[in-house]
Amino acid sequence: MWRVIYTGQRPQNENIALDQVMLELKAEGKIPNTIRFLQFKPECVLIGYHQAIEQEVREEYTKREGIEVGRRITGGGAIYFDETQIGWEIIADRRDFGELSYEHITEKICKAAAKALNKLGVKAEFRPRNDIEVEGKKISGTGGVFEGNAFLYQGTVLVDFNVERMLKSLQIPVEKLTSKGIKAAEDRVTWLKRELGRIPEKEEVFQAFLQAFKEEFGIEAQWGELTEEEKRLLEEKKDYFKSDEWIYHVKRAPESSEVLFGIYRCPGGTFRVSAKVDSDRKLLQQVVINGDLFINPKRLIYDLEAYLKHTPVQDVEKRIREFFEKNRFESVNLTVDDFVEAVMFPLRKLEAQDLGIEKKSLNKVIGSIGGGLKDNIKKAKVMLLPYCAKPAWCDYRHTDDCGECGGCTVGDLYRMAYERGMIPITITSFEMLRDTLQWCAENGYTYIGHCCYEFYEKRYEIFRKAKDWGANGVLIDIIGTTCYDLGVEEEEKAYHGEFQVELDLFVEDSQKILSLKEKVEEHDERQKRERPQPAEPLRDFIPEYYKIPKAVSGPEEDRTRLPIVKEKDKNVGFINGEKVRYEEAFREAVKLLMKAERPTIIVGPLVLWRWSEETERKAELVKKLKELFPNLNVHVLPDYRPKNKNFDPSREIDPPNPHISILHGNHDLTLMIGVHCYRTDFVIRLLKKHTDTKIVTLCNLYGHPDADVSLSGINAEKLEEFVNYPSMLNTL
Repeated sequence: MWRVIYTGQRPQNENIALDQVMLELKAEGKIPNTIRFLQFKPECVLIGYHQAIEQEVREEYTKREGIEVGRRITGGGAIYFDETQIGWEIIADRRDFGELSYEHITEKICKAAAKALNKLGVKAEFRPRNDIEVEGKKISGTGGVFEGNAFLYQGTVLVDFNVERMLKSLQIPVEKLTSKGIKAAEDRVTWLKRELGRIPEKEEVFQAFLQAFKEEFGIEAQWGELTEEEKRLLEEKKDYFKSDEWIYHVKRAPESSEVLFGIYRCPGGTFRVSAKVDSDRKLLQQVVINGDLFINPKRLIYDLEAYLKHTPVQDVEKRIREFFEKNRFESVNLTVDDFVEAVMFPLRKLEAQDLGIEKKSLNKVIGSIGGGLKDNIKKAKVMLLPYCAKPAWCDYRHTDDCGECGGCTVGDLYRMAYERGMIPITITSFEMLRDTLQWCAENGYTYIGHCCYEFYEKRYEIFRKAKDWGANGVLIDIIGTTCYDLGVEEEEKAYHGEFQVELDLFVEDSQKILSLKEKVEEHDERQKRERPQPAEPLRDFIPEYYKIPKAVSGPEEDRTRLPIVKEKDKNVGFINGEKVRYEEAFREAVKLLMKAERPTIIVGPLVLWRWSEETERKAELVKKLKELFPNLNVHVLPDYRPKNKNFDPSREIDPPNPHISILHGNHDLTLMIGVHCYRTDFVIRLLKKHTDTKIVTLCNLYGHPDADVSLSGINAEKLEEFVNYPSMLNTL
């Protein structure tokens, strides 16, 4: 007979202490197999057993908000508990489950939990490795731990969930902290109130889970209480589980000239590895491994760390494989190869010593992705540079160019890149980074990029995808106080391109790294661009107070920043994401324009400035369109520098906040022309999120499926046809 208990709402340390007590007593055969329901009060963040608080939790936020922070005895990632959530646990003898492996026990229990949610009216199912989802949205995360033949397996039920509070408590990429990001996060998780339209009583949830567990495990169970021994041990242990000794016992390795850092992700979880090395003797002295890993036995990682002490770097891989030949382990989707790659990733930085990088500077190399360090450097064709390393006063800060005035280190790196036949690119947004990496892959280019460690950790997935696409690279750290150091608000500003702090680049070490590449030209000083001039037909639309910058984003940027599309065809269109014949999309775009009561057209730098006879002709046609449609408003987007809210929303677009102008004019249709593709994608997403406007893009390249209607290959001839077509219809 199984026991069923509800231990009430308790502080996190008491709940974790009870986990440990019950697991130990079950291993000793002193308590029956148990189904436990639990809740947390006050709200808390719990990290996994192998994680470091500093890497997972925004402590400045949790302390300010009174959110407790604790550590589970189970592995996995950090989670947020409020007082409405319900936890469920199974503490049992694994032999009662037929000696199943950890992976199979996970599947069996998760399928039973999914069945319980179905009994409540929620169409849930198990999603490997250890989640329960509802139509692709996570509603319950799970994980477990073994001790001898006993195991504890636990999960959560999201009842009524505050996504924003969770995101702000955890070290989550900043775009998820914006309204757009919160909506995106809400699209990835769900909870009972959302699915059922009501908050079920906790007793109803208990009964559904209890019935499902009985049916799936073939057991009988009855309600009971904690034993006196459980209560006594709880009192003895509860203070320990709120102590710094327990909560902070996994630490981020201290920064040191002899410690190399690395992050590695795989289907089984995320490894964060710190390796203390004697770089002169190429000797691994000590390694520290943490991350959101589910693994049994729990101490296996500590044993591996001890086994690798004082190992020659050349023998590390062999020693790891030897260790796992002698030590069996259970996990979900973790392999021996994952441990090898995780530990070797930071050790490969030692190659940089051969290039003259001092050992105290080895961590300036974040890592080599998709190949060896030296090999990737030799092949590198593209250099990626962050806009935040340019001075705030620089006219080029938000453009993919550099005047090489000598006022910052970005110019030095531009010069080095040109000397070695590389293409330097300033990255001004995450969308631009994504599209640039896609472009590198399509052209078979390897890159050298510059970013901070925090950016790499949070954007790891895009670099991994780039490797899968075919773009390998090397990443180098940057100097200064980053937006991540300054907290959530500054991080959010950086995401929108409004971060004002100026960072710096490691010029001397970059020069040593680039020594592997031969110079293709002696580069003294690039010819400076002349200050751009407005296209004459549109001059009157540029506000009189607008100061023409020294540089704006030009046509060459769009040629190297292709939108991510499956097919590159300039004679097609898109309607609501579906590819259609150009003529069909053309007619739909014209129809929307003719029906609109308050249309506007956003004119970007590719048409607003005088680049060529072709762009001048486009400018004339935009002016003609305005004459044919007097109700058409013209919003100019001369460059991509943030206006910091000092702009006229009836005439201009603020690049980070394009929706403000559309909402100001209550525009029911927004046409876009002359806006770079990577920026167009960004504008579309913001307008879709914040406004009800229909969106039509007149794209010079391959179109934008996210718009309501998009026309591709819009040259002057096609634009003239678009402008004249409504007049022709009216004469019929």
